Amino acid sequence: MDRRCLPLLLGPLGFAALAGCRPGAEAIATARVDTLPSGTLVVTSDRPVGWGDSSRAWRVVETLRIQPPEGSPGELVEPLHVAADAAGRIYVADQKPAVVKQFDANGGFIRTIGREGAGPGEFRVPFIALHGAALVVHDPQQGRTAVFDTAGKFLRSWVSSCCVWSDIAVDTAGLAYIPTMPGSDSARQRGLAYTRYRLDGTAVDTLYVPDRGDDGGVWRFTSGSGRNRVRMTMQIPFAPEMLFALHPAGGFVRGWSAEYRIVRSPRGEDSTLVLTRPWTPEPISDALRQEGIERVVAHAKAVVGEAAARQAARLADVPGQAPAFQMLRVDLDGYVWVRRFAPADSAWTRYDVFAPGGAWLGAVTVPVAMPGWGHQFFGRGAIYAAIEGEDGRPAVVRLEVRR
Repeated sequence: MDRRCLPLLLGPLGFAALAGCRPGAEAIATARVDTLPSGTLVVTSDRPVGWGDSSRAWRVVETLRIQPPEGSPGELVEPLHVAADAAGRIYVADQKPAVVKQFDANGGFIRTIGREGAGPGEFRVPFIALHGAALVVHDPQQGRTAVFDTAGKFLRSWVSSCCVWSDIAVDTAGLAYIPTMPGSDSARQRGLAYTRYRLDGTAVDTLYVPDRGDDGGVWRFTSGSGRNRVRMTMQIPFAPEMLFALHPAGGFVRGWSAEYRIVRSPRGEDSTLVLTRPWTPEPISDALRQEGIERVVAHAKAVVGEAAARQAARLADVPGQAPAFQMLRVDLDGYVWVRRFAPADSAWTRYDVFAPGGAWLGAVTVPVAMPGWGHQFFGRGAIYAAIEGEDGRPAVVRLEVRR
């Protein structure tokens, strides 16, 4: 294993200055790089190299809130997905009915794109991504992907894959990443599949986000018998899981949340860069563990009934320590945002931010309770999220990242 000091210079890697690579020099902040026999770089940051105190940290400030009046054409009913283009226009994939709503950079409603249905240019469950003047809309319910231009014109669609509700993206090479239902047992064992398409609908290949093959972190609910038997699987609150995010340069970042070790995988199953930092698990109170159970039961009882839900959801199965992270995101500049544990009712969200080259820059606090998967977009110098407003109605916020 080769071990060397990483040149931490201000530049494309976004690192801070370093004075600790030569004997006798006083170390300011270092990120150590180990080179594995495979060529993979492992970047370990013992301390933040970008900022160590709040006076130098990046600040995230809300600069726009979109919440059109009830009954207006731009009213947000049930936002599912959010995206923004280079001109600052904001796209919200809404439901009830399914449509994409386009707003200008000041939050003014421009138009709707597409509509609910099963015909050309129609969809029922819209997941969206942008690439230049192309808006890609994937509908996992109908197994179809469509392309519109940003003026709202329907261009084309193709049969893709159904039934996998997950984020989509278009990378810098113009390849659309569409979640795909594996067609065989061997494919399922490789992990979550994404088929890559050119924007003319031509399939290029399929990449996989590998899973650990460990289903000990889920509860399995059943009710009924025979032909009336119903089954359901849900994640145990706070249990470790394989998390990933699509990378704008192609491929993924991924990590098993039981450890602070995040892998850059241009092709899903490979690794070119590993980023890590010291981590101490945070304890979870019994009250929070019970709250997690109640959230799961509230979802499961609608399918299997409350008795079956409570029989399977046991407090003893819920970990007493939080995982290393809850979610991964990569912004359009290549910075990796690692969402840390926070109470469910928190009005803020905490992230660790890593530079594209792998060094841990420091912690950032986002001044809203960020939603789960799908309802957020990390752009270039800004974050967009669909949240619940103070009046209980949906809203979309733009959060400027001031570096």
